[in-house]
Amino acid sequence: MMRLTTDSKQEVLEAVINGISRVAEAILATPKEARTKALDAAADSYRKTARALGYDEAEIKELVNAIMFRLLEEVTIQKPAHEPQDDASSLGPESAA
Repeated sequence: MMRLTTDSKQEVLEAVINGISRVAEAILATPKEARTKALDAAADSYRKTARALGYDEAEIKELVNAIMFRLLEEVTIQKPAHEPQDDASSLGPESAA
C-alpha cells in the first residue's frame, strides 16, 4: 500500500469535512427509521478512511467522533421544519458511543 504524505492526508480530511453537508442531505433523504443505520454506515466509512490514512486507533476514534459530531449538527440544521426535532442522542449512530 502506498504511504500517503501529510499533505495527502490533509487533502483527504478536508474533502471529508467539505462533504459533510452532502452526507447530511443523503441521510435526511433516507426514511426516518433508517437514519440511525445510515449514520452508522457513515461512521464506518469515516473510520475505514482514517485507518487507510494510517491513523492509529486512538486518533481514529477522536477523528470519527469529531466528524460525527459535526455531521449530527448538520443533520439537525438541515432537517425540514415540518419534521420534529429529535433528541441528538437518539439520532446519533450507535457505534459512535
